[in-house]
Amino acid sequence: MVRATDSGAGCGDSWPRCEGHIIPVSASGATLVEFTHRAMTFILGVLLIAMVVIVFRRYAKGEPVRRALGWSVGFFFGEVLIGAALVLFGWVEDDASVARVVAVSVHLVNTFLLLGALTLTAHLASGGRAPDLSADRTRTRSVLTGVVALLIVGASGALNALADTLGDGAAPWLLYELRVFHPLIAIAGGGLLLMLTQTRMFAGGGPSEGTAARLRRSVQVTIAVQFAAGFLNIALLTPVETQVLHLLLADVLWILWVRLGAESLSVPATPTPIAERRAVAA
Repeated sequence: MVRATDSGAGCGDSWPRCEGHIIPVSASGATLVEFTHRAMTFILGVLLIAMVVIVFRRYAKGEPVRRALGWSVGFFFGEVLIGAALVLFGWVEDDASVARVVAVSVHLVNTFLLLGALTLTAHLASGGRAPDLSADRTRTRSVLTGVVALLIVGASGALNALADTLGDGAAPWLLYELRVFHPLIAIAGGGLLLMLTQTRMFAGGGPSEGTAARLRRSVQVTIAVQFAAGFLNIALLTPVETQVLHLLLADVLWILWVRLGAESLSVPATPTPIAERRAVAA
């Protein structure tokens, strides 16, 4: 919303204050959009602190859920730093510098990684098993291939959206070309994910096999809906509403893929031999 409505400079060039205030009294228009974005980031930070307190009280040191939450906190600080840089260096509104192009791409990738780490935290805290990347090399490569594909599609989409915001006269040549190639990149990436989900590699171990099957179907349906949303966005000349819907579906697809990967790479707990259980009991 901040980018699509040209509200990046809504709070001026000050950060973290907005127009010299912590809470702008008469916020409206671009200022309201930018301040709302900052307020939501602050709320997310508070919720992350609460999660840290809960997880560290309930889970022992070395538990996978602690590591996943640690990555979530790290990527959250990355979001804050990138957002601050965009404002403080003036990479907003009509700025078409190479630095802004890089920052927008990194921002999208970091957002996806934050969302992925939070998804894994929720997965583990809900009783899910930790994924083991060394258990099945072929399956691991398939999951990571999908991860890379989604990050490339997402980053190209972010740059495509930036080109739409800047307009034909201001967008650099690279961004202008991406407006043509992003749909092709998205179709290729979506097709790759559909092909991967058709293989038998994406099946969870033991009781999670049914969950993995449901997640596979959800990924396939979301890709189809995302294709339709992308074409609708182009047909309507990229209004803000369809841009937000398009990004929301990208987030949903990313969450589903992370969950599918976690289920597919999880290794069933090895049952303790009876003799060993008797020895422990004795």
